[in-house]
Amino acid sequence: MRTQGIRLSSTGRNTLKNFIRLIPAVVLMAAVLHTASCTNNNGLLPQDNGNGSNTPTATPTGGTGALAFVTNFNDGKVSSFTRNTTTGVLKHTGQVTAGAKKGPKGVVAAPSGSFLYVANNSDDNIYEFSVSQTDGTLTPLSPASVSNGSGSGPDEIAINPAGSFLWVTGAKKGTVTPYSINTSTGQLTQVTTKVTGLVKPFGIAADSSGSFVYVADNGAGLVYSYSIGSSGTLSQIGSPVFDLGSAGGTPGFIAIDPAGTFIYVTDLNAGVLSVIQTTSGALSFGSIVPSTTTGNVPIGIGYATLSSGNFIYTANQASSSLWYFLLTVPGFPSSPVAFGTGNLSAPTGLVVDPQNAFLYTTNQNAGTVSQFSLSPTCSAAPGPPCFVGNVATESPSNANSGPFGITLAQ
Repeated sequence: MRTQGIRLSSTGRNTLKNFIRLIPAVVLMAAVLHTASCTNNNGLLPQDNGNGSNTPTATPTGGTGALAFVTNFNDGKVSSFTRNTTTGVLKHTGQVTAGAKKGPKGVVAAPSGSFLYVANNSDDNIYEFSVSQTDGTLTPLSPASVSNGSGSGPDEIAINPAGSFLWVTGAKKGTVTPYSINTSTGQLTQVTTKVTGLVKPFGIAADSSGSFVYVADNGAGLVYSYSIGSSGTLSQIGSPVFDLGSAGGTPGFIAIDPAGTFIYVTDLNAGVLSVIQTTSGALSFGSIVPSTTTGNVPIGIGYATLSSGNFIYTANQASSSLWYFLLTVPGFPSSPVAFGTGNLSAPTGLVVDPQNAFLYTTNQNAGTVSQFSLSPTCSAAPGPPCFVGNVATESPSNANSGPFGITLAQ
């Protein structure tokens, strides 16, 4: 076991010194032990011949989140739901084809809630839909898809807050492809200049200011930061950082804190959460939590601000559990507490609603979405969210649909 170096600003170092007195020192310790291959993970992640697998990184949901959408990886479909913003209950309203089977992964809605985009890792296309504002049902645009490039393996998607640009990680070609969005018609146009030279870009997130995009290169163990140009092109800021502070990590998906001063990255093989500080987009490694490696395979990630504190949640696919981390001080998560065990089956995608009232996660091995309440009656003290129930992602119910990504809209 070795201590991870904390490379923060002077203010951050003083904060850390004070915070160390409040938490066990073991929280800031880490041992990096690779116990599973990121393209296998005991057979839980969908297989792409070793060319990427994961759930969408959450771009913050605008509006009330009255609609929900889930990609069904195995069936090549995307499902729509209405969401009761008071009770959190999802009601299935339809499903449409989104390209080849064993392909749909990343999914994101335009901030207006009028359009939806799905990345199909198998057929290399980005599918584009208009969204019914009444019940969320989907209608393909014309054309129904755009090519991300032959053999690119589009995986995850991020969109800027203005809804004018979209970016897609190409896990099989080591690219990030930018698109401009016609905000009236929803149609995508590929921007000529791509990011190239990555190994296996995976998770991606755009910050709430519309200034920066962060990318997790799963194959290289690095996290990159980019500034957004006027046409949506990306320019690298500074040097990438190792998500574990040293070589060997397998970064997955990214959550950004509301102030934009830290990003939190799940690491599949190490089974930890990496904390990375951002300063005007430039990255510096902070710490990893917990202190020991696990076989949990944390993938999906979300952030919530509750009356009992700020929290990070992860979907742990291999252990069929969720974790919550309390953020007593920004950038310094507590040791994780597991919950949801017994109600989950290979949870993959994760999203928190705009009201910070409910959490949802897709169950890849059960064909369902699980709902948890973040109500203070459940989470005060703090405590784990309360399990509310499961809903099938397809009708008729199909336990083998392989639900993967989830996003909210409207």
